[in-house]
Amino acid sequence: MPPAFRPLFPRRLPDLPRWVAACGIAFLTFGNTAAQPGTLPDFANPVARPVAGSPPETTLSDCDLPPLLPVPQPGQTPPGLPTPRGPGGEYDPGYFYLPDRVPDTLPASSQACGPAGRFWISSMLELGWTSSAHAPPLLRVGSPTGPVAYGDGGLSIPFRAGVGVTGGVWLNSDHTHGIDASFDYLAPGNTNTVIFSNGSAFYLPTAGGGSYTLANPATGYAGAYQAGLTTRFAAADVNYRENLFCDSSGRLDVLVGYRYGNLGEDYTIYGKRIGAEIAIERFRDDISALDQFHGGQIGLAGEYRVGRWFVSGTAKMAFGAVLTDTEANGKFRVNGVVMPYGFYSRPGENGSRDETRFGVMPTTALTFGRQIGEHGRVFIGYNFLYMNNLVRGPDVIDPTPPVTGSNPFQVNPANPSRRDATTSDLWVQTLNLGLEWRF
Repeated sequence: MPPAFRPLFPRRLPDLPRWVAACGIAFLTFGNTAAQPGTLPDFANPVARPVAGSPPETTLSDCDLPPLLPVPQPGQTPPGLPTPRGPGGEYDPGYFYLPDRVPDTLPASSQACGPAGRFWISSMLELGWTSSAHAPPLLRVGSPTGPVAYGDGGLSIPFRAGVGVTGGVWLNSDHTHGIDASFDYLAPGNTNTVIFSNGSAFYLPTAGGGSYTLANPATGYAGAYQAGLTTRFAAADVNYRENLFCDSSGRLDVLVGYRYGNLGEDYTIYGKRIGAEIAIERFRDDISALDQFHGGQIGLAGEYRVGRWFVSGTAKMAFGAVLTDTEANGKFRVNGVVMPYGFYSRPGENGSRDETRFGVMPTTALTFGRQIGEHGRVFIGYNFLYMNNLVRGPDVIDPTPPVTGSNPFQVNPANPSRRDATTSDLWVQTLNLGLEWRF
C-alpha cells in the first residue's frame, strides 16, 4: 500500500451492508428513547446530548465510526481487520484511500526561462574587416615638397576570414542566473605597396625641412620604395548573466564581466637606391606595435522568438586600460657597410617602449536564426567592436627623421630624434554564419 495514503473505512466493502443493518436495528431498538423531547441529535458525534429537563442520556455507541487506522507497514495487517487479499501491506482495492496531504504542483512562475537547454555552445565562421591605419606622408614625387606618393592616408586591410566561439551555462534550473563567454579571432590581414622610380624623382622628407634623395634621373639615381602592414586581431570576454524579464516569447538579461582585446601590427619599410657614385644603398625598418585592452564590462542581452524563428542582440561597454608595447629596429647599408639602425629607427628612436592609457571598448551584435530539431539552431549575424587610444604600426615612426641627405650614416645632433607615438582608434566589423547546440 503506498505510504502516502491511509484507509478511510477500516472494514472491507462487502462488510459495509452488515454495518448499516446493525446501525438500523440499534436505531429502531432505542428510537423511542432517542427521540424523547429534550434531546437533540449531534451529527458530528453520534451521541445524543441532553438539554435541560431531558431524560437520562442514551448513547448509540454501536454506531460510532471508528478512528482512521494507521498506514500498515509492509508485511503487517492492521489490528482488528481481516487479512487483506493481497500481500501484507500492499494496496488493497477493498479499501478507500485518501492522501496524507495535497500533492505538490509546479507553479507556472517556476518554469525554466527559454530558450531550452542548461548548456549551450556555438561556433561561427566569420568574414571581417578592420579600419585603416593612417600613414603620414613618407614619400614625395618631383621635389621634397611635391605631391605625396606614399602615405598621408589610410592603409586599407582587405576582408579576411575568422572564427568565433561562444558558450555558457545556467546555474539554476529556472535559467535566470548563468555564466557565458566568447572568443573571436581574425586571420592576419596584409597590405603591401611597391613603388619604382621609372625615371621619376622621389624624396623622403627629413628633419629641419631637409630630404633624402631616393631617385633622381638628373643625378643618376634610381630607386624603389616598399612598405607593408600586417594586422592581427582577437577579443574575448566572460560575463555573469542575471535575468531581468522573461516570458514565453523572449527574455532580457543584464551582463557584468571582463573584456579583453588584442591588436598586433607589424609595419615594414624598405628603400633602395643605386647610382654612379655608389654600388648600392639600402635601408630597412621593422616596426611592431601590440595593444592589449583589459577592462570591466556591463551590458544587456536579449532574445525574441516567434515559433522556430528568433532574433537576438547584445550591447556591451567595457572600461579599462590599454597596454601598449612598441618596438623599432632597422639596418642601413652603404657599399657593404651596415649600421645597426634604419632610416626611421634612428639612435634614440629604436628599441622598445611601454605605455599605458585609459580606453573604452564597446561591442554590439545582432543575430537572426532558426531552431533546428530539439537541440540545434542555425543563425547569421553581424558584430561591431571599437577600441580607442591605440598605437598602430605607422604611429610609431617619426615621419621626418634626423637623417643627413649627404651622409645617412651621420647622426644629426642639431635635430635630435623623437619617438612621440600618436594614438589612433580601431573598429572591427564581422559577418558570421554559425551553428549552436543546446542541451
